[in-house]
Amino acid sequence: MKIEMEAVPQAAAILLIAAALGLGLWAYLTRYPALAPKRRWILLAARLTALLALLLASLAPVLRYPEASRARNRLLMLLDHSGSMGVRDASGGRSRKSAADSAAAAIARELSGRYDVRVAAFDAALGTFGKDVRHAAESFPGGGETALGDAIRGAVTRLDPDSVAAILVLSDGEVNRGEDPERALDSTLPAFGLVVGSPSDPPTVGIAGVEAPPEMIVARATPLTVTVRQGGRPASRGIVRVSEDGRELGRAPFKLDGSGASARVSIPVTLTARGKRFLAVELLDVPDDPMRENKRRLVAVTARPAKRSVPLLAASWDWDLRSLARGVEEDTTWGIVRLSPSGASQVSRLGGPPGPFDSYLEDAEAVVARFDASTITLERAAALMRYLERGGGVLLWVDPYPRPPVESPLTRAVGLAWRFSGQPVGPVATAELAPGGHTHEIALLGGDAASAAATWKDLPPVEPLVAFDPTGSPLQPVVLGRVSSGAVPLVLAGTVGKGRVVVLNAAGVYRWGLTASGIAGRAGVETAFFGGICRWLAGGSEDHPVQIEAPEITPEGRPVPIRIVASLPGPQGAEARVTARAVGGKPAAGAQVEAKLTPTAGGEFSGSLPLGPGTYLLRGSVTRGGRSVGSDSIRIAVGVQGIEFETLAADPASLRRLAESSGGLAAPIDSAGPVIERLRSPDLSRVRMAEIDLFHNPLLFTILIVALALEWAMRRRFHLM
Repeated sequence: MKIEMEAVPQAAAILLIAAALGLGLWAYLTRYPALAPKRRWILLAARLTALLALLLASLAPVLRYPEASRARNRLLMLLDHSGSMGVRDASGGRSRKSAADSAAAAIARELSGRYDVRVAAFDAALGTFGKDVRHAAESFPGGGETALGDAIRGAVTRLDPDSVAAILVLSDGEVNRGEDPERALDSTLPAFGLVVGSPSDPPTVGIAGVEAPPEMIVARATPLTVTVRQGGRPASRGIVRVSEDGRELGRAPFKLDGSGASARVSIPVTLTARGKRFLAVELLDVPDDPMRENKRRLVAVTARPAKRSVPLLAASWDWDLRSLARGVEEDTTWGIVRLSPSGASQVSRLGGPPGPFDSYLEDAEAVVARFDASTITLERAAALMRYLERGGGVLLWVDPYPRPPVESPLTRAVGLAWRFSGQPVGPVATAELAPGGHTHEIALLGGDAASAAATWKDLPPVEPLVAFDPTGSPLQPVVLGRVSSGAVPLVLAGTVGKGRVVVLNAAGVYRWGLTASGIAGRAGVETAFFGGICRWLAGGSEDHPVQIEAPEITPEGRPVPIRIVASLPGPQGAEARVTARAVGGKPAAGAQVEAKLTPTAGGEFSGSLPLGPGTYLLRGSVTRGGRSVGSDSIRIAVGVQGIEFETLAADPASLRRLAESSGGLAAPIDSAGPVIERLRSPDLSRVRMAEIDLFHNPLLFTILIVALALEWAMRRRFHLM
């Protein structure tokens, strides 16, 4: 052990103390000749001890020495509990997980005198660190993907890195999620690895991949391709089955000719409902193969109609509405559905019988409606309000000649005062961006404010117009029409309830359509304007004051992590809850599980729900002071995600690279001797420089006080004072 002493001498103090030493020596050696020599030396020793202690303190000394205690030399053991560790190819026919846990317990006992051993299991997440291997293993069943890099990063973050001497990983080495382990590891921290499992594929048949498009068209057969692969086993046959909530959607046979063979199977799948769907892919009728985990896979897709539906409700079909239809349907995935009002509450499709207006709003991306008395009755206004409360988007088309709609919750929510109707205010010489239009996407026509302002200015005059007073309306003007008496709003946009609303002062829009047709070589605005309006209206979920987030698929046995974000001016006192209701073909469909989330920073809440396999509707809600702030919902599923089981062969190379890059060592678990010997090496000690400040050391001042007190007591006893 190397000891260093550092002192900061004070010259004046040293001179004074040296003078005091000389004075003490002179006094006791010359002034008290009659004093017995023994007593004289006792007094001199007490005086010199006090003066030496004072001299040492005046130097402000600091004593430094290295310290390497067991408590400051931790060995972190990371046990891989991912799904692939269930393969039974370890010695004695044990699973990889069982072999790793047993080896970890033996190593912990053997090295417990050398290190403070801490153990944690991991898969996609990292378990809790503890000293007992058995408890750490049993408290973390695992079964998910392998995120070794994330586990290493989490380990050195949770514990003081300066106290960790080494990391020992017991794993099959197959990493398929998270951060690169070599990047996550501190360059000064050596990593060691013990590889569990065979580097060849086990004799099992499994799903090696599923190719599914992120979007599937409702009522249209879409191929879903499944790759099936087997390890070292003879020829195999079986069935690939695709289902949703227990309802079979398709199946196809597969044949594997021999060891290491693979096959691609294409299965046409037809979905009948839109939205987020979860498809279960399974391998059936595979003989002599007890492993089940690699024969199931859950896949998330989004089903949508062939065209995104935009119902257009108007009593007549004119050139202006044709211009809108052209602009929307320029994107071939969008389609206008022409509706006519029928009676007070129903609507009829072109050439079809009357039906409920609500039925056309269920799957609508956005809705266009003439904003007049014959179209917007009280009943249809109520249907539009329900649609807005669900987060839908509505374009209200205003003409000056029909009568305004009767007062209703919809008109009150829009909040526009019609100054007069049926009387044109005169031609509009120019159209220009309103202040709010310089940043609003539907006014910018896909460009910036400068290019949009020039485009609006170049449009032909639009006439006649309705004069609006937008005071008190949640809508703001984004495009203005300039007339001699001032400016009249041409386009207004904003939020009503949970949805979005655009009001178009639309008389003369046909002339904008002529421009779109390319008259005089000008660029058109139909696609950018009308298509842009519908896309903006369909994005109303972005305005929700409450949004819930969770993974699409969570592996079985793991709680579903949930996050809620609330747009709160002041989140103090707010509470968030989430409920999960099973949906689909499960016997427990309709049952609910509820949890209260923990508030974090910035109006966010987080938590988790333990859910069994199946499909669920998650609904999150936020309240403050007993009043609702908002709610949101998503569909999620719990099941086998599958990527963990695509490759089941152990990968010794990954642990070897990790060890070599950090100065450690990796070896098969059955040949762990060299790794353990290296871990015993004293070179792995994590030391720190301990310091003792002698100036502030109580022992030094105790010596000083005791020496002075002893001299004073002896002088009294010898009658020298």
